Parts: sequence; structure tokens; C-alpha cells
Amino acid sequence: MSVHLVNDFFRIVTLLEARHDQEATFDFAVITINGNTIRSASGALITPDGKLNNEHYDIIVVPPFEGRLLSNMPRDTEHISRWLCPYWASNTTVITLSTAAYFWAKHRSIQKSLTSITEVCATHWAFVKPLSRQFPNMLFSYTHAYRKIRNIYSTSTFEAGIDVLLSVVAKVKGDVFAQQCAASLLVDKPIKMAPLLPQYRLHNDERIAVIQQWIDDHSSPPLSLNDLSNRFTMSERNLKRRFSSATGISVTQYIQAVRIDKAKKLLISTDRSVKEIALEVGYENDGFFTRLFKKNHRQHAS
Repeated sequence: MSVHLVNDFFRIVTLLEARHDQEATFDFAVITINGNTIRSASGALITPDGKLNNEHYDIIVVPPFEGRLLSNMPRDTEHISRWLCPYWASNTTVITLSTAAYFWAKHRSIQKSLTSITEVCATHWAFVKPLSRQFPNMLFSYTHAYRKIRNIYSTSTFEAGIDVLLSVVAKVKGDVFAQQCAASLLVDKPIKMAPLLPQYRLHNDERIAVIQQWIDDHSSPPLSLNDLSNRFTMSERNLKRRFSSATGISVTQYIQAVRIDKAKKLLISTDRSVKEIALEVGYENDGFFTRLFKKNHRQHAS
């Protein structure tokens, strides 16, 4: 499912580029260890385009595997581990989906420099404990939809895989194009789509990650520090301190960033007026919303 998701995702990117008279940016290939057709866990056949070789890739997506294999990984996975080795320290973007965080954790576990717990990987909730037991010097979390450590992404859910791919496209093609991709992939209302704000997720504070996720899902109604501190049983002072320390911005600034991101999706995917969109994302004063939107756009443009 994940293999076909990635394939279909970049197919949509290519179609959008053609629609805008742009040359194709991405060339996607499915590769297996030996280039042979493989059968997925559900029985579906996957015909690859090639095998593991010395060809350079700018982006690598490692699909998940059944969690039951963690206790006895097939011998062939050693080939994958060795092939990935040079990419971890390169500029290549590597995306590990769900249980595929195993490969990054294994690589880090054999590095002598990793002597204490310093990094958090996102993975499927059911395999946080098994992976933690196998790699005690790593932290695994399902409260983060996805994590980014330098050029390495890890994801906890199927939907997070789409979010990460959109982030990658935004980096290469720009935010507006990524939002157009998001609209084309839409399976729900634009207002419910996850915000593309990876720069504020580069921290290890699990409590703040949970709060961020809640804000992402409930950003439209009025939100105050008092509401959040009561909901998450933290003092306002502690909430402000921890949130700013973890994300680099204030709670209010993060709420604004989430609302602006959702407004972009609505502007691209609907024909609503600015006033209607301002109300939809949580601003009764469309003039104030417009000023915030322009300020945000200028900051990203610069």
C-alpha cells in the first residue's frame, strides 16, 4: 500500500506539472534487493523497476514491513541495511515509513558516537515498545505524526507519509505547488488536512508534541493559553516556557501558523472569499487575518 502510495503521489506531481507546462521534476522507481517481483504481506504482486545498485538517489522512501518480523528479521534485510549506510550521512532525503524506522535505529545503534538517548523516531504505536527494547539508545514515539532528524524522516501513520512527501515537494517546488498537490490528494475537507509545518516539530518533548497535535486538529475555535493549560493540566507559565523551548515560537504564533496553513489550502482548493476563509480558520476580523496572511507570506518568501 505504501509503495503504491508513493508511486501514485509522484504521478500526481507529474500531472500537475504538465498542467502548468512545467518539466517533470521527479523520476520515481521501485527497487528491490535483486530486482525480482515480490509479493507484499497482503499477497499483492509488486513489479520493481530495478535492484539495489550504486545509482545515486536524491530521495529514498523505505516502506514499512509487518511488525511481527521485528523479532526475527529476514536475512535479506542485511542487504538493505548495508545499501542504506552511505545515504544516512549524505544529503539524500531518506523517509522511513512506520516500522521502517528499524533501519535508521539499527544504523545509529552500531555507531560508537551514540552513547546516550538523543534522538526520537516516529513509528507505529504498536511497535514503540518492541523497537525500544531492541534499540535502547533510541526513543520511539507515536505521538509525533512524523519526525525529522537532519535529512532523515520517520513516520507513525499512513497519513503522515503523505504529509512528509508534501513537505519534500514544498522544499523543491514551493509551498503553493505543494498545497495544490494536497488539494489533488484530498480525501477530506481542506480544513482538516494536516498543516505542513515540519520546522516546529524538531524537538523531543513528547508532551508538547501532543499539544501541537491537538492544536492542529482544533485550531479553528477560539483558543487561549488558559484553555490549553487546563486541558493539559499545566500552568500557563510552564506551558509557555516548554512550548517556546521546544518549537522556537510561542503558542500564539504556532496557532497562527496552523491557521494560515489551513487558509492556504482553502484558498487553493475552494472558491470561497477571504472573509469566509478567515471565519473558517478562526478569525472574525478578516482585515486582521489578511495582515497576518501577508506577513506570513513575506517571511516565507524572504
